[in-house]
Amino acid sequence: MTKDAKNRFLNKLEKMAEALYRAGDSVSHDDAWEHHKNYLWGYSNAGKTIELVSAKEIQEVIDRAHLKVFGEARAARAERLKPLGDGSEVPDWDAFDEPTFERRQQPKSS
Repeated sequence: MTKDAKNRFLNKLEKMAEALYRAGDSVSHDDAWEHHKNYLWGYSNAGKTIELVSAKEIQEVIDRAHLKVFGEARAARAERLKPLGDGSEVPDWDAFDEPTFERRQQPKSS
């Protein structure tokens, strides 16, 4: 394979990744986004299968597209958006001990 073919492949992959990120993310998306993600995944796998590109090169392109669209690295964004705690916390049900009408009457503190 030629270097030109590799560059064309990676450029197309980057455009596809940018379009995917502009349409949503792994948390907020629709069925069309999921279809686009699967297409991008298949395109990437095809490039690896014919040994045109490596997984590392694909990841670099994906990371660059993410940075361009969201303005931050994937790892930094994932860390910023992850829920607080480890997900094993038990809800504080004591807040619901009072009847609803009494909870609603309490003034909100700012």
